Amino acid sequence: MRLDADVIVVGAGFTGLAAARALVDRGVSVIVLEARAEVGGRVRSFMTSDGVRRDAGGQFLCDDMPEVMALVRAARIETVETRWRGAAKTVSTTASRRVPQHENTLFARMSSADPADPALSGLSIADWLDAQEATDEAKRQFLSMVHGLWCLPAEVIPFWYLVDSDRRNTAEISELQYFLKDSAAALADSMADDLGPSLSLATPVSSIRREADHVVVTTDDREVTARHVLVAVPPVRAREIVQHPPLPAPLAHALGGWRSGAVIKILLRYPRRTWPPAVSSGLSWDDVSGLYAFDVSQDETHAGFVVFIGGPLALDWRARGEAFIVQTVRERMAAVLGPQAPEPLELILHDWTDDRWSGGGYSDVIVDPEAHDAEALLQAGVGRVTFASSELSPSFPTYIEGAIVAGRLAAARLADRLVADGTAHNDAMALPR
Repeated sequence: MRLDADVIVVGAGFTGLAAARALVDRGVSVIVLEARAEVGGRVRSFMTSDGVRRDAGGQFLCDDMPEVMALVRAARIETVETRWRGAAKTVSTTASRRVPQHENTLFARMSSADPADPALSGLSIADWLDAQEATDEAKRQFLSMVHGLWCLPAEVIPFWYLVDSDRRNTAEISELQYFLKDSAAALADSMADDLGPSLSLATPVSSIRREADHVVVTTDDREVTARHVLVAVPPVRAREIVQHPPLPAPLAHALGGWRSGAVIKILLRYPRRTWPPAVSSGLSWDDVSGLYAFDVSQDETHAGFVVFIGGPLALDWRARGEAFIVQTVRERMAAVLGPQAPEPLELILHDWTDDRWSGGGYSDVIVDPEAHDAEALLQAGVGRVTFASSELSPSFPTYIEGAIVAGRLAAARLADRLVADGTAHNDAMALPR
């Protein structure tokens, strides 16, 4: 038989795209297999009725994310500066008001905690929160952050994992600094353009067979062979790929320790921006946990808000039906924007909860409290199969930046291994039968 490539990359989200480009730059031949009919993974876009391409939910970035910003500049995609000014406006339904996040000591306590502290072993976020001395308002605010960003109940997420992930977000300025005028999906398209025929869309991978000196990847209609496989999809999706022989027990356990959350994103497009800057800096509601809204207006006449519904709230509202979600969001936004605000021209709802290929939240989350070594086991892989995803990034996990970093690091390890083995640059190299 003959090899089809040096490396097969499974998944064309930002991790897979970054890895493939890095491998090609090292002279390694690649084939990228993507289950969807488009690239981008958890970043998707649509055309609104005014002919403008927009993200299916806000995708934000900042100057402290060097890898993604460099790609944006190289692709000549225009950035739009948000009106975020460091704190979301709390919409209160009672006389009490939550304190600003920077004055909420719970966030400082989280940041100062050590994820390796034995005292945190076995504690969920809910357990830790219950043990803290703080006002009910401060605890509700912290819980809303968990539900909005991690998209899972606080009872199932280990507190050490929250601390560890938060430490890897090293931005000194807000990660909500910019969004891309032509959508983040346009950046994924730009990265994919360089891959040409090496990229196969609408090609889901069903199984991987590890042999001594090569790997066979099975799709719906063909088998593809390579020296190595990089599985560049979220852990929950990666474990759905059948492995022959079965993965070693520690690695299988590491893959099994993750869970996808639930998030619903809604874009409301308005004919003009009439609301004050205080509203544009973001909104949260104190009567529900996990509901946020951010101004994503491209300019004064291309105005809009994106609403995020995360965690248990997303599941609750989803069970009540799309009509309930749409009506509730319209009413809440109308109450905040005031009588001077025009009716939205368009409302587009995108429910990620049952997304087949990416999972329900912004990222998969470790829910096994003992899975401290899960990320290291996945990065090491087994034989000629390894794993990479934004969740495994040493910086900015769950962000586009983290996905790019994770992909490039995995690619560098694979390229070095191919060089060490003396098997790089061997397109269609014959293998012994």
